[in-house]
Amino acid sequence: MDKDLRLALMTGIDIPIPECKLVVHQPRIEEIAFLGDTPFFTGTQTLCLYKSMFVQGNVDLDDIKNFQIFMMVMTEKETADKKRCVLDVLKLLFPDYKVLLTPRSLVFQKDGLESVMIDEENFDFLQETLRSIFCVNLGPMDQQAFNPADDKAREIAEKLMRGRQRVAAQKGSSNSSIFVRYLSVLSIGLRIPIQELQKYTMYQFYDLIERYSLYMNWDIDVRTRLAGGKPDSHPENWMKDLH
Repeated sequence: MDKDLRLALMTGIDIPIPECKLVVHQPRIEEIAFLGDTPFFTGTQTLCLYKSMFVQGNVDLDDIKNFQIFMMVMTEKETADKKRCVLDVLKLLFPDYKVLLTPRSLVFQKDGLESVMIDEENFDFLQETLRSIFCVNLGPMDQQAFNPADDKAREIAEKLMRGRQRVAAQKGSSNSSIFVRYLSVLSIGLRIPIQELQKYTMYQFYDLIERYSLYMNWDIDVRTRLAGGKPDSHPENWMKDLH
């Protein structure tokens, strides 16, 4: 999928995914609060799994799809907690649908409408949109490498689950209060009531904190120069494109 979602993400509107016959709702911070930080991040991390997490010499994983990996996590008993978190996150994203898990698909049911099925044919389209909504960073920290003993699906899944538990634990501790901290910072810095900020989406929230940081650096530089100082470097243009 090669779509420019920046305006849709910035305005916070519901985003259609034609390939999946679904429209996804961008959850607000206040909606995420009902679920809680840790379950939310656990669910989003699981939904956004991708094959490039795996590194194993010359083994070709082209025949393995993201959906297959996702379904293995969703069906194993030892990752039942992740399954619950995923289903809770999906309720935030698709509040008008009942989501069911079958051995080969996710089924979205809505009163009066035909059920929608997400499987290996269209899961990537859903996943790509969710990565944009959740501001997933595809950097080295998220591309955690795993080394399955061989190419058996179950062993790959087991390695994945053990590794992701470690990563989720690390991220859980660092992300557990990220919304609380940002709400406090932006409310004081921008003089916007928390009751207003909590209506923002993740994309809007992260955009605002990054823009505010750039502005603060620019403002400090201007004040320093007006006071006679000579900073060694110039700050980045606080109005530059962020996305």
